[in-house]
Amino acid sequence: MNETPSNITIAKKRDMKTILLWNTYFGDPNFSIGQLGTAVFDQTRCPHTCYLTKDRSELSQADAVLVHTFNMAPWRQNSGIPPRTNSRQIFVFYITESPLKSYKGFFQVNFNFSDIFNLTFTYLHSPMTDVYAPLGGIKKKNRSSKFTPISFDDIKKKTKMVAWFVSNCHPPSARMQYAKHLSRYVDVDVFGKCGKLTCLKTNKTCTNYVSKTYKFYLAFENSFCRDYATEKVFRSLERQMVPIVYGYVNYSDILPPKSYIDVRDYDSPKTLGKFLKELSRNRKKYGEYFNWKGHYKILKKKSYRVVGFCRLCSILHNTGYQYKTNFDPVHDYWNPKKLCLTGKKEKLAVHLRDN
Repeated sequence: MNETPSNITIAKKRDMKTILLWNTYFGDPNFSIGQLGTAVFDQTRCPHTCYLTKDRSELSQADAVLVHTFNMAPWRQNSGIPPRTNSRQIFVFYITESPLKSYKGFFQVNFNFSDIFNLTFTYLHSPMTDVYAPLGGIKKKNRSSKFTPISFDDIKKKTKMVAWFVSNCHPPSARMQYAKHLSRYVDVDVFGKCGKLTCLKTNKTCTNYVSKTYKFYLAFENSFCRDYATEKVFRSLERQMVPIVYGYVNYSDILPPKSYIDVRDYDSPKTLGKFLKELSRNRKKYGEYFNWKGHYKILKKKSYRVVGFCRLCSILHNTGYQYKTNFDPVHDYWNPKKLCLTGKKEKLAVHLRDN
């Protein structure tokens, strides 16, 4: 179904809700969900159907206007928020970046956020989040699903310890410092701008080599903010490595049991390093970190993103839903002082000492 004004009119006649994607998602006007229109809802069997459009001329007809607020930086073209065309129109606050990374940019925008947005659409698991949409997802398999566990031969081929792909060398979190401390006790090979090794993520030959050769992977977040678990955590599970996670996240809520190692469970990088060495020498125990694959699967990027849009569509069809009023998302909701740990508080959480 092509996106045209006539089709939008047809959608209206079928009592659909129209969602206008006001700006882009990091340059992608389709928000990484593929075809717009009704395709997303039809293909995934959402309980309700909405119509997604990026045509700004349809602003007055839109039931909801979704604004990717991280793209509102003043240096971006057409970055402002449009006026509400009627009192029933819903404005959606959408963001996937952490408060630490986005909060400062909000104040560079000459715009008052108060009393504009009626819905929140984020990864934050909070009563103030209307559409909860984590940045990755898992799904329990059917009982009939087959699973071939990692073999001892595959484990034997893993001759190296820890790999890390990282390009942001000066993040607001203390992950660089933690990784440096950990490298004193176990070998950590760093790929990308912050290391001495090169392996482009688009080079499948290289990434496959890393997956087959290394036992562990550092899935360290650049911001230590509540529920901020990016796609890197889920993608690392797809590889044949055990992810070591670093974040202000309850990982047991979003990842399969015994599929990862959390730095917060160890009283120091030294203790973690000791555990990694012991685990790497025990093939049976190491192999147990892959047993989850017999019960869960990792959702593809489009699949887990669509879940959020399905939830948004269901809310728009709910005539009794209580939308937010007199709401300032920047101060009341997406505030790093409330959601993030930095400095000493972060280091205390991950048991990192400066010595």
